[in-house]
Amino acid sequence: MNYRHFALLFLLLSSTWALALKPADPARFEKAIQAFEAEDATKAPPKDVTVFVGASNIRRWQSLPERFKKTPLLNRGFGGSQLSDLVFFADRCVIKYRPKQIYLNAGGNDLHAGKTPEEVLGAFDAFVTKVRTALPQTAISFISIPPSPARWSEVELVKQANELIAASCARQGVDFIDTFTLLLGADGMPRPELYVEDKLHFSEAGYDVVTSAIRWQKDILAFAKKDAEKAPPEHPIVFTGSSSIVKWKTLAEDFPGLPVMNRGFGGSEVFDSFNYAHLTVIKYKPKLVVMYAGGNDIAAGKTPQRVFADFKAFVAKVWAALPECRICYISNAPNPKRWSMIDKMIEASRLVEEYTKTDKRLQFINVYPHMLGTDGRPKPDIFVEDQLHMNANGYVIWKEVVGPYLK
Repeated sequence: MNYRHFALLFLLLSSTWALALKPADPARFEKAIQAFEAEDATKAPPKDVTVFVGASNIRRWQSLPERFKKTPLLNRGFGGSQLSDLVFFADRCVIKYRPKQIYLNAGGNDLHAGKTPEEVLGAFDAFVTKVRTALPQTAISFISIPPSPARWSEVELVKQANELIAASCARQGVDFIDTFTLLLGADGMPRPELYVEDKLHFSEAGYDVVTSAIRWQKDILAFAKKDAEKAPPEHPIVFTGSSSIVKWKTLAEDFPGLPVMNRGFGGSEVFDSFNYAHLTVIKYKPKLVVMYAGGNDIAAGKTPQRVFADFKAFVAKVWAALPECRICYISNAPNPKRWSMIDKMIEASRLVEEYTKTDKRLQFINVYPHMLGTDGRPKPDIFVEDQLHMNANGYVIWKEVVGPYLK
């Protein structure tokens, strides 16, 4: 390449970068930023805060504090914003808080306004650079640009921008949280129940998907790494669900000769098993799936009816891909820590048990009575110190009760 060609390329790239960084119209967001500042003046922001920043899907996320109860957080989304606007206002809506973690979701408005995926990438890189310069220890996560029915004509641009940003994240040590495919149905189109009437912004069901991805993507990627290191067995028995599955360390030796696989992720709810069923269950083409989940759901405030609905959705998703697959559900287990919630857990189990009677491919494994003492309370010698998870004695019980269903 001669000097003239190099100069032309430099000018082209420079102009592209400048356009990417040019705010759409900073003045129109000034009131939103001032509102954040007024809020800060009224109530001091918490230390080690997690900041969610971005466009309207962040701004409209009213259930955010409820979904991340244990995390001090701030919502600093302002609707209609582009990535370039977030770069412009980063000092006032992100950096000033010296956050421990930043979740960023933007880019769709940039594309809708006519910017190219490359320009979106330029603005994203500028945001990361600006934050990292001021806060080198702050973790940054980018929530992928979502598909939406209202802007489906732009989906290829969204895919391109996500691919470019994902590659940049990998280079810069930024987490790329991929929600794109999770928001699509079996037909490859956005699932309508995940959006409100405008077919652009998320419904609470849509936020369920995003929440699940934020919490569990690292665990799911860890499973993929395990699969790369050691090939999974053919047509295995997949155990999935929450921490009582994760902590079943003796699973393989408890059931010798059976192709059991542990794909539990601790703290998860039934919805999470549904949300990631294609990566934790379906991809392995199992002959049998054993699920234990639901207790965390009840502890988080979900109703027994919601637990049941999510389990039915899980079953439907698995059977859509694997119609011959058997599915077993282990009843909610009694434990001292959550004994005050036991009535709701029993009701959730009852609803699932009744459902399993409707199809021979479904079975209900009732561990509940086997974990109670003569006084009708959880046996004290089968739990670890947290009074929630089982010790070896508890898993001996599960081995005896679950074993016959694996044949």
